Amino acid sequence: MTEAIQVWGAPEGWDAFLLARRRAEFPGAIVHVARDDARMARLAEALAFVMPEAEVLRFPAWDCLPYDRVSPNPALISERIATLARLLEKPDRPRIILTTVNALVQRVPPRSAFAGASMDLRVNGTVQPEKLAQFVESHGYGRAGTVMEPGEYAIRGGIIDIFPAGEADPVRLDLFGDTIESIRTFDPTTQRSAEKRQRLSLRPVSEVPLDKESIARFRTGWRDLFGQAAAEDPIYHSVSEGRRHPGMEHWVPLFHPTMENLLDYLSEASVSLDHQVEEVLKARLEMIADHFESRRGVARDGEVPYRPLPSGRLYLDRAEWDEMLSFGPLLAFSPFGKPDGAPGVEGGGRPGPVFAQGGLSSGGGPGINVFDQLRGQVERWS
Repeated sequence: MTEAIQVWGAPEGWDAFLLARRRAEFPGAIVHVARDDARMARLAEALAFVMPEAEVLRFPAWDCLPYDRVSPNPALISERIATLARLLEKPDRPRIILTTVNALVQRVPPRSAFAGASMDLRVNGTVQPEKLAQFVESHGYGRAGTVMEPGEYAIRGGIIDIFPAGEADPVRLDLFGDTIESIRTFDPTTQRSAEKRQRLSLRPVSEVPLDKESIARFRTGWRDLFGQAAAEDPIYHSVSEGRRHPGMEHWVPLFHPTMENLLDYLSEASVSLDHQVEEVLKARLEMIADHFESRRGVARDGEVPYRPLPSGRLYLDRAEWDEMLSFGPLLAFSPFGKPDGAPGVEGGGRPGPVFAQGGLSSGGGPGINVFDQLRGQVERWS
C-alpha cells in the first residue's frame, strides 16, 4: 500500500471542506472511505452544503452479515448499482465518491456487467411488454401486484409500473398498443401520478443476473465447488429454474466471469481514509473469517447445510486491500492537531464541543441549560 499522507486537524464536519479543497487540486475522482454508513451519510449532507455543485455518489455496504441467509435491502442494492453504472459514464461536474470500509473490502461485479446493460425508453417510442418483462426479470426485478419498492414491476393491460434502480420514485408507463404515450413518476402509497418524464433508462437492480449464461455459469461453479450432491440445495434449484432465492447474493461471484473492486471502476483516483479505518478493517476481516468458519460447520438435524464460498471469492484479504490502495495518492484523516515534528500536513480543523442532551459532553449534566453552555462557548471563541 502507498504510504498514506497523514492529514491532521480533520475532524468530522471539517473533512467536507478538506475534500472540497482536494477536489479543486486533483484532476481525477475523489474517493473517501468512511468508517461506517452513518459517517458516510453525515459527510454526504455536509458536502451538499460545502459543494452544492458536486456530484456526490454513495456506495454503501450490504446491510447483512457475511454469509447471511437473507438478501441485502433492495433500496440499498439499487443505490450501489446506480453508483457503479454512473462511474462508467463521463462526469459532467465535479465528482466525489463516498464509501465505507465494509463496502470497499467486498468485491463487486465487473464493469462489463453494467456496461450497456440498460433499456432506454422514451415518450412516443415503442416497447413490447413481454420483452420489457423479460429484460427486467433477467436483471433483478421481481413482478408484484402493486409496485412499492425498488426492483419491483407490474403490468396491467396497457399500464406498466416499475421502480428502477437509482430512482427516488417508481415510474408508470401508459401504452397504446406498443407505443409509449406517457411516462410519469407516481407516489407508491397513493398511486397518484406526479412528474412527467420524456425518457427513462432501466438498469439492473440486482448484482446477481439471471440470464441463461449467468445461470449456466452458476450451476457449473456450484458443482465444481461443492460437488454433485450439493445440487439438491434449494438455492441451486431456484437459480436453475430462473427464480430468485433469499440470500443468493452471497454467491454472486458464481454468476460472473470475474469480480472486481470499486476502484477498478476509476481510471484515476485520490483516496482518503476516515479516522480509525485501520481498526474497522481489522475487525471486519476477523468477522468475515469467523462467519466463514461457523457457516461451514456441520448443519444441525433438519437444517439445510450452508455452503459458504471461500472468503477470497467475495472479499479482499489484507494484501489485496493494500495493493488496491497503491495505485494513487492516499490520505489518512485524523481529528487531532499535528504534534510537533510529526510527519504529515495540518488540515486546520479542531474538534468542537459536543452538545449532548442535558448539557455539554465535557461536563454538562442534568439541569444544565444547554443554551447557556452554548452562549458561553461562543463568547470564549469570540
